Amino acid sequence: MKRTLRSSPLAALILVMLVAAAPGAAPLPLAEAEALLHTPSLDLAQVTRALNLCEGVLASGAAPRPHVLAQLARICFVAGDLSSRKYSGGFFRKGTVYAETLSSEAPNRVEGHYWLALNLCGQAEAAGYMTARRLLPRIMEALERALALDEAYGQAGAHRILGRIYFEAPAWPMSVGDLHKSLHHLQAAVRLAPDNSRNHLFLAQTLARLHYPSLARRELERVLTSTGYAIKPQDLEEDCQEARRLLADIAAPSSPP
Repeated sequence: MKRTLRSSPLAALILVMLVAAAPGAAPLPLAEAEALLHTPSLDLAQVTRALNLCEGVLASGAAPRPHVLAQLARICFVAGDLSSRKYSGGFFRKGTVYAETLSSEAPNRVEGHYWLALNLCGQAEAAGYMTARRLLPRIMEALERALALDEAYGQAGAHRILGRIYFEAPAWPMSVGDLHKSLHHLQAAVRLAPDNSRNHLFLAQTLARLHYPSLARRELERVLTSTGYAIKPQDLEEDCQEARRLLADIAAPSSPP
């Protein structure tokens, strides 16, 4: 796969230099933390370093508090995503606190509601079915509020996550599952952020379940030419691997009855 500047080792250094040198730029620790999050082989040690840097900035008051809280909620989610199940819940709970604080202090900022939803999703996945069922109404509410404020934020992240929830959840009356609502949100995600690999991957899976194999194949092929990732750099290659697997499944002849 062709490497873009965004995914190259040089990109992180360039990002730090540009952000640090720009008039009115964020403090250097924030620039370093942002660069770390774009490291192609991002690992938990690097994310922990980014978390410590941003927590230091929050304590010092050296940057606008809403921006730092948003970064902390985001970084905690990434840390939870990279952690083992045993430790991920702690990061997601910490991210939830930062996101709730931001939502309370700046309710008209989309970041607080969006990262609240994602950290709650992380908690739900780490803790299992009963916790997921309890948290689902809060997750849906936070995503809807994020949509109302800025549906394009996070590469149409609220549409992407809502589309996936409607795809994965059991159908009514057990839960909120609805493939047509999933389709609606994921089509919106692709429209708003056409370069994001996960938007196309999730849309393809919904289309396949709705029995539109040719449309699903088209979306899977678009995954392979995407340049944007959902949350962390590794997501792009992971999405491409899954798209190749699903394309092979679609191409495989059906078993005889």
